[in-house]
Amino acid sequence: MPGLEWLPEQTRAHIHEAASAAEAALAERLLAVCLIGAAAGPNRNYRGGMPELLVVAQTLDPALLHDLALGLAGPLRAGLQIRTVTALELLGSTDVHALEIAEWRARNVVLAGDDPFASLEITPSDLRHELERALRTLSHRLRNRVLWCLATDQRRLDPVLREALERLTMIGYHTLELRGENLPLDEAKALERFVAWLDGDSVPLLTLRNRLLSNGIPEDPLAELTALSLVTEAACAKIDVLLV
Repeated sequence: MPGLEWLPEQTRAHIHEAASAAEAALAERLLAVCLIGAAAGPNRNYRGGMPELLVVAQTLDPALLHDLALGLAGPLRAGLQIRTVTALELLGSTDVHALEIAEWRARNVVLAGDDPFASLEITPSDLRHELERALRTLSHRLRNRVLWCLATDQRRLDPVLREALERLTMIGYHTLELRGENLPLDEAKALERFVAWLDGDSVPLLTLRNRLLSNGIPEDPLAELTALSLVTEAACAKIDVLLV
């Protein structure tokens, strides 16, 4: 099992406990346990908190789920996030969950079993469709948040800004991938290249990213939110006409 040296010792212990519990509970029906999300690699923007595991099994009937729950009780109570999916569900979701599966496939650590994404095929048209859906959803949320801030004078926006920027960075990464570009490991470089494709200015977003990473005090959070919203709107327009 990988050592996960970039994570805190206690977090690693919970992850290894969960992976071992899944192996014991599911036995031959277990296909894989993968670390996914921001904790899946030293190059990710991991800020603490509890990571997320994906458990892939041949079947997950009620009896197996009960046994799995018993084994995962400790890690779950400690805050570890667990997702379960069957092989058939994973295979059948490459269209409706194309972006999510593309993200899992691009950045994961296999803790047990074999790579469950190696044989999956995501069509360019399905990925483009899900990228547009994600961008439009994000654009609507950001615009609504700008409206709310203007109406209420609320300026404590760091959680909203952090979540939206991470989402936009992830979308940008997979848009570059869809366009066949060589992908940088550095998330800031990926964001910069994505905004350049939009003919936009990446400086405001990179400045925001650096501030959030250093937990700096915002000077004008509404301006930061507006900058995010404008880039997302531009991305919506661009992805809408992207031919794949």
